[in-house]
Amino acid sequence: MNINYDQLVNELVWYLLPLFRVAAFVMAAPILSTAMIPVNVRMIISVAISIAIFPSLTPDSSVDPVSLEMVLLIFQQVLIGVSLGFVMQFIFAAVVMGGQVIGMQMGLGFAQMMDPQTGVNVPVVSQFYNIIAVLLFLSINGHLVLIQILGESFNLIPIAGVGLPLSAIESLVYFSAWIFSGALIMVLPAVVALLMINMVMGVITRATPQMNIFAVGFSITITAGFIVIMVTLSTALPQLAMLFNEGFMFMRNMLVVS
Repeated sequence: MNINYDQLVNELVWYLLPLFRVAAFVMAAPILSTAMIPVNVRMIISVAISIAIFPSLTPDSSVDPVSLEMVLLIFQQVLIGVSLGFVMQFIFAAVVMGGQVIGMQMGLGFAQMMDPQTGVNVPVVSQFYNIIAVLLFLSINGHLVLIQILGESFNLIPIAGVGLPLSAIESLVYFSAWIFSGALIMVLPAVVALLMINMVMGVITRATPQMNIFAVGFSITITAGFIVIMVTLSTALPQLAMLFNEGFMFMRNMLVVS
């Protein structure tokens, strides 16, 4: 059997380019990009997803693997993968920020622990909301939806296409701002309740200056904070699910606009 070297190199290039998009997506997407998953395991996941996507791809025109065009195509695939992965990453970051606001109101802003997803220290309340968000994300098969959208991206944005336009990047920035406001809406009932409790403690301190507010108010604020979190969690979960759905819709719209 005669093997055409140029044809073999061209097919290898066109099967290697999707790996860059998939690997960039895995390195940026939530849960898959957690520091608890070793880099070699993430690379295995990227290769497995790429192999599953390969049958739906058809090699286009030949590309020189050592040309500037190849470098531009690699940069294009990495940009697409990172942009898709960061959409959901914004939601988890907003959840952490919302938990941090509640922790500051409770007086637990100093109590921090390492976030296994990012590897940085976050307040324990933020970590609690982050765990709830991860469990909800997995329960609605969000990780499978992410992989499905990634597979659809190769049909909507071909490898040899124009890539992500500047308008898609701008919409991603505006979407991140909306997500953070949505996260504040998610924790707003708890924040308002804790603010009212702090106002009451301030009035009591003003009326009875002899009372040691640090000895009494601190324990009351923490206890009331946990009660408020337990009561408002039922309203926070639907808001969080809505944020996930909005994230999925935005990812698909970003691909369609491209």
